[in-house]
Amino acid sequence: MDLNKIGESILIFIKNIPNTLKKTSIWLLISYLIPIINVAIIWGMKGKNFKLDLNIISIIIVTNACFVTSLVYLSDKKREISKILNISTLVITVVLFALSIVEIEQKKQIFPLNIYKIGAFLTLGLSILFGLISKYDEVEAESRVRAEKAKGTTETKIGGKSIKL
Repeated sequence: MDLNKIGESILIFIKNIPNTLKKTSIWLLISYLIPIINVAIIWGMKGKNFKLDLNIISIIIVTNACFVTSLVYLSDKKREISKILNISTLVITVVLFALSIVEIEQKKQIFPLNIYKIGAFLTLGLSILFGLISKYDEVEAESRVRAEKAKGTTETKIGGKSIKL
């Protein structure tokens, strides 16, 4: 596949994010609703003492792991690169979650909190991106682009002859 085609495909994907987001918004909301409620409860209980600690971050990480797990099983077989990236993200989230659980239970710091924060929010972003990709219909998006281009067409050539439309 040449770079121009890849670039064009990426632009079409970006232009179709609002349509794809409509398809995935309920799915994303349902997937992340429970951890949002959990964090809100903790926030409500701690009040002014609330801070983004390892307990909160581990909730985000494990939710990302669950979401990416579903993407691995739902991913289209034609999108091998996407599946490989999903599996890589899943491995990262599982390792981060396992290390966070060890830290919480042992009350011993293995890595700085920022590593977990960056990992949690990076895998959250990747999870959402992969969710969008999994619901993205490339054929439909390309058909729309061709239809938009065709709207401005007033003539065509058949057998060297110009025909007005």
